[in-house]
Amino acid sequence: MPLKAIPFHLYVFTSAAISDSKAIGAIGDAFYRRAAKDRLRAARAFYEANAARVERITSFLADEKSRDAYRALIQYRCTRERRYIDPHMDKKKTAYLDKELVLPGESELFVDAGGLQGLSSLRFQARCIAAGRPAPQCVVFEPDPFNFAQLEKNLPRFLKQPQCFQMGLGAARGQCNFRGGVFSYSKIDPTGKGAIEVDTLDHVLEGLPELPPVTYIKIDVEGADLDVLYGARQTILKHRPRIAVSIYHSREHMLAIPEYLRALCPAYEFYVRHYSCNEGETILYCL
Repeated sequence: MPLKAIPFHLYVFTSAAISDSKAIGAIGDAFYRRAAKDRLRAARAFYEANAARVERITSFLADEKSRDAYRALIQYRCTRERRYIDPHMDKKKTAYLDKELVLPGESELFVDAGGLQGLSSLRFQARCIAAGRPAPQCVVFEPDPFNFAQLEKNLPRFLKQPQCFQMGLGAARGQCNFRGGVFSYSKIDPTGKGAIEVDTLDHVLEGLPELPPVTYIKIDVEGADLDVLYGARQTILKHRPRIAVSIYHSREHMLAIPEYLRALCPAYEFYVRHYSCNEGETILYCL
């Protein structure tokens, strides 16, 4: 069976099982330590050179759990040693929608940048309903053609009038080279053979005046996350929505994304949580 033909429910089950497996993580780490010694040396050099930035970010995180996790995840990225990551895997919680941190409100407008096949929007609606809140309005962005086709099938069955856009979000309007992939492995890539339309979240929302203020933004766009934030600057300043953004796609993002959001909106409280058996799924919450 072609990989892209895997049923949506099977994808959800298998991806969750793999991300939760410490055994799989340990095997991957052992291989990485042997095969990627240069990368580990480069990671150590990078974080040593930026130790002052790491400490500044650690100092403004809102709870001890975040501070401990952030320091440990930096160490893990430099060593691939399990002792740093295993204590901080929140594998029973849902990435982007942590039950300890994210409490549904009365009137939610959920923006999903990197909607994949719609799972985060469906989970957020389930959280709202379980809390006795109204179903949220959802605005979802997904540029990959296969994922978007699945998203358009999934969301209208369960959500009320979701707004789905087959486009990327970024720092400016235009076109970007794009590399299609399986499920979450498609991304904006200068070497990609495809091309996608990209717009800023600020501009898209300007064209939707009938919508209420944005209350929650989830961002996981395979390395373009900081660009999405640049393009959402006015929305963030105007409405101060809660944000859940992935910071794990690069060494620099582990530093630059918290720094940018802290400088843009110091009133946020910042939390870090981690949801996988490897360096993926490190999420910064701005609440």
